[in-house]
Amino acid sequence: MSFQLDRGLFQFEFTDRHAILGVSVNAEAINIRERYQAIARSLHPDSGKWTTDEDRQLAVRLFSRLVTHAYGPLSKSSQLQEQTIMLELLGKRLVEQGNRLQINDPLCQQLYQSGNDFELVYAQLLTQIAAQQFTVLAQSIEIINQISELNMVYLLRKQLQSVTSAPPAAASSKIAVAGVSKEATSGDIAKASSLEGALRRAEDRMTRKNWVQAVQELRGVMTIDPANPYAHALLGLVYLRQQQMTMAKLSINKAVQLAPKDERVIKAKQEFDRVASSNSSAKTAASKPREGIFGLFGGKK
Repeated sequence: MSFQLDRGLFQFEFTDRHAILGVSVNAEAINIRERYQAIARSLHPDSGKWTTDEDRQLAVRLFSRLVTHAYGPLSKSSQLQEQTIMLELLGKRLVEQGNRLQINDPLCQQLYQSGNDFELVYAQLLTQIAAQQFTVLAQSIEIINQISELNMVYLLRKQLQSVTSAPPAAASSKIAVAGVSKEATSGDIAKASSLEGALRRAEDRMTRKNWVQAVQELRGVMTIDPANPYAHALLGLVYLRQQQMTMAKLSINKAVQLAPKDERVIKAKQEFDRVASSNSSAKTAASKPREGIFGLFGGKK
């Protein structure tokens, strides 16, 4: 059995760790840990539910090759926060996909066509699907793909909600997002300015970790609009990812100066403060003198 993860967010060269664990993209650290522990108990070769050696071996492979690798990064608060930022950027990229984005799964279509209660619908459908995730192991990969498609649709709906209060119109059994995209983007997205397009391209470069190209896009924006706070915030995050702390601080401080109440700017500042604090703590720990033989006896008298 090959682990072919290629639907939903996976198709964008993104490892959807939330889908592998069967948790919401909004899940808190404690919920992720509880889900991981439940999966570990379920997949344990001595759990008693596996009747054949083939199932036992497959359970071990799923756990060691997928589940543990997904949980590792999400168990660290810094990487979990980074994953949250990447998911937000992916949501914006999904809107840009237009009619190239297809939603095929019936439950995912249900989420897409739901009304303003889509957050509740997402939670209910995810619980329903995840309950079967590791019950029949031969179907586990298909279910992970299905959850990732559900995550994709949720991120799309969440992003569309930020530009229009109207729910997407009903569509055919094979939904082309372009239909809704035209409705939602008649102002800010479909006819977006060249600056907005450059910002979205920069976000896309960031999801792919193409830092040089991201900087080029953002520099282009600031050539035309030097006071664009989001461009400065994104540039700060690019520098931050490359551990160029001084440049990151300058860019993010500029963004704060321009738009101190902008939610995107606030998030960028919080991320910078978190990384700066982490780096400071690491340096402090490294600078502490090691207590050798002299330290044990109080040094010279």
